[in-house]
Amino acid sequence: MIGGFPPQKSKEEVVFMKKWFIVLVLVASVLFIYGKSLPVVTLFCRAGPEGAAHRAQVEYWNSHLAQKYGFKVKIIEASRADYYTYVNNTLLAGGKTPDILESYSGFIALYAKSKIAYDLTDWYMDDKLFPYDRGDWIDIAMKLVTYKGRIYALPTDTNTYLLFYRKDLIPNPPKTWDELYEVAKKFTKKYNKNSPTMYGIAFYGRKSESLPMFWYQIFRSYGGTWWYDKPAFDSEPAMKAINWVVKVIKEGLVPPDISTYEYMEILGALQTGQIALAVQWDAAYPTLRDKKSSPLVWNKIGVAMVPGVKTPEGIRRAHSAHDQMLVINPRSEHKKEAFIFMAWATASPVGAKIYAMNGGSPPRKSILSNPEVLEKFPRFKVKLPALNMWGYAEPQLPDYPEMKDILNTYLAKVWALEMDPEQALKRANQEIYEFLKSKGYY
Repeated sequence: MIGGFPPQKSKEEVVFMKKWFIVLVLVASVLFIYGKSLPVVTLFCRAGPEGAAHRAQVEYWNSHLAQKYGFKVKIIEASRADYYTYVNNTLLAGGKTPDILESYSGFIALYAKSKIAYDLTDWYMDDKLFPYDRGDWIDIAMKLVTYKGRIYALPTDTNTYLLFYRKDLIPNPPKTWDELYEVAKKFTKKYNKNSPTMYGIAFYGRKSESLPMFWYQIFRSYGGTWWYDKPAFDSEPAMKAINWVVKVIKEGLVPPDISTYEYMEILGALQTGQIALAVQWDAAYPTLRDKKSSPLVWNKIGVAMVPGVKTPEGIRRAHSAHDQMLVINPRSEHKKEAFIFMAWATASPVGAKIYAMNGGSPPRKSILSNPEVLEKFPRFKVKLPALNMWGYAEPQLPDYPEMKDILNTYLAKVWALEMDPEQALKRANQEIYEFLKSKGYY
């Protein structure tokens, strides 16, 4: 030290110290950013194919995108039993979590009217928040999540029924309901002792959201419509549709406990070789194609459009369609983050492909026609044209769930052979009319 002052540092030392200072600042910044815990968005969904596909998306997001977007995602998978009741009760209860809930498009009008799902329209139309191709959806997908011009969900899957059949036994699948009856009879041991299957066919029989949707396809292919001036569930097409079902049940072409059949029962009957045909949700295909899950039939199952009715113009079909969809809890504290994840999961090329390759069915034309996806899941070659040509949505009424439940109750009684089909439809139609009248529709 000279004259009480420290020695002057060289120019090189000053530059060196400045560089180290910058490095320390950068390290501190990184530690601050990566050290502090990120917010967590919760995704509540059904266990099963949807849950498995969402789990793969969440794993990818948390590993590759969480730091970029500033939040992580936590998945909660719930039992399929009474799942939608739990979802709706959760939304009605008004809690802040979960942030995102998987639901079903039949509730979209109810959610909109009750304001228990967040209106996504403005964010969906914002190119910064939704930087994906809005023209890539299959046509019906966004219609199912829109009510009075406003969007209340984003679709993860647009599901429909397909005709599953044993392609080792049936080279050409039946194209009409009459043909389906004949083929099912041929593969029922009661009528053909040499049949390799005990029963010809299985379909939905237990009271559930799927039972009316199965029956609607027969009803609409016979020319039925929901209503004329009043509900039309007791019309001539409705009677033809229900009589077809009763004939198949009474003649024993289905397992005797068909009135208890839902998704898992139909799946099991196909997996064990008990039946030759089934009208089943297309989501069952990955399980049936998997050698470990379905060792007896994994390479023997084909799919086709559901049967229809011959008309002078050709075969008229009807493919019941509904969306599995993601909604945002309107009381969530992470609504914008929830939307960013939902948009990526449903519409981005990466997110939607992950969902498809893990067993989901994203309603994106680019994904459903992707060669890699088609090689693994060739059912999309049938599903995409089926929905484009014959797909239809259920009525978009806020009170539709209650209306559907009335019909559901009577159909289940007919399937169980507990009630005359004509009497059941007349009672159901009258109760639906009285219910809708009480709600101000008439």
